[in-house]
Amino acid sequence: MTESSVINSNTHRAQALQIWFRSLFPKLSPASRADDFTFSLVQGDASFRRYFRAQNKNESYILVDAPPEKEDSHPFVSIATAFSKAGVKVPRVYEVDYKQGFMCLTDFGDTLLWEKLKQSKLSDPEGSDATFYYQLCFAELLKIQRVATENLPVFSAELLRKEMHLFQQWFCEGILDLNLSSEEQAMFERSFDALIEIAQSQFQLCVHRDFHSRNLLVVHDFSGNTASNSEAAPLIGVIDFQDAVKGPYTYDLVSLLKDCYIAWPRNQVNAWALQYRELMQQKITIDVDPGDFLREFDLMGAQRHLKAVGIFSRLFLRDHKITYLADIPRTLAYLYGVATEYNELKDFSVWLDKNVMQDVESKILSVVNRKDNRKDNREDAR
Repeated sequence: MTESSVINSNTHRAQALQIWFRSLFPKLSPASRADDFTFSLVQGDASFRRYFRAQNKNESYILVDAPPEKEDSHPFVSIATAFSKAGVKVPRVYEVDYKQGFMCLTDFGDTLLWEKLKQSKLSDPEGSDATFYYQLCFAELLKIQRVATENLPVFSAELLRKEMHLFQQWFCEGILDLNLSSEEQAMFERSFDALIEIAQSQFQLCVHRDFHSRNLLVVHDFSGNTASNSEAAPLIGVIDFQDAVKGPYTYDLVSLLKDCYIAWPRNQVNAWALQYRELMQQKITIDVDPGDFLREFDLMGAQRHLKAVGIFSRLFLRDHKITYLADIPRTLAYLYGVATEYNELKDFSVWLDKNVMQDVESKILSVVNRKDNRKDNREDAR
């Protein structure tokens, strides 16, 4: 599909979404007039979904455009229902049209947890000021982990391995332009085997699977009323949960505390993690030795960070989204730190040190220049 056809398709779907929203008025907002609403594009995520805000003076809704050939809306609605019943603060699904791929949801606003954490880091780089927000997140995560898992997909060994292979395909071969030898590939598989074993040996609970600061919103009013009460105590709104699975109990916690978008001192991260362990003992009656807990937490993080680096690389190389490249060095630092600490990843840490960690920012910048040069060459050839 050419760039112009993509733009035309997007414009057509945006218009169809507005028409669909107006058709909901008799039931959704009978006292409102369609002409009173304005529509604006909201910053999206890394998927093919797009988000729009429909707003008048008193009401605000989020409209989701999820092309059905690329995004299945059924899991979102199903998990939203399950999470809501468990008390998790998720958007209400007012209406859904599966055939067109449209949804109308509660508007949780624009205040990402990430923004609050960045402000906290400016005032206290050690992280003490951020504890308040992480404790709010812990409350939601405890509810998520108590959701029944019988209707959820299993975070299988095959899926865990497939995610880690993204690192090889899109980062090693795509970004770094490496041709991995058979010995290197065997080393990767041994490392992946170890991480899969750690993941599957953990308690298996409900896993959000993307529980991080850009999928969590600081909300004062959950009604969608634009005249929100800014003096109300903030709560955490949870979004982007459609990929939930039954999986390792440390997965969401490490996504939150070893966030690809913000980093804290290691001692503070461990302190928060152990705080959560105490809460789990009380609320979910899972009792794990503190040392074993941190080991599982760290190694689960290595699996997730391998996946994340691969996805960030793919977003640039395949989807032309450059902003995620800036998050790769931070994510690699998490990965390298764990690899150097645990025997299971000793060989992998040596490989990272030799092939990746030296001047990693320059290596990433070089692929941007390489891609720009290829684009210029193609345009000159026209």
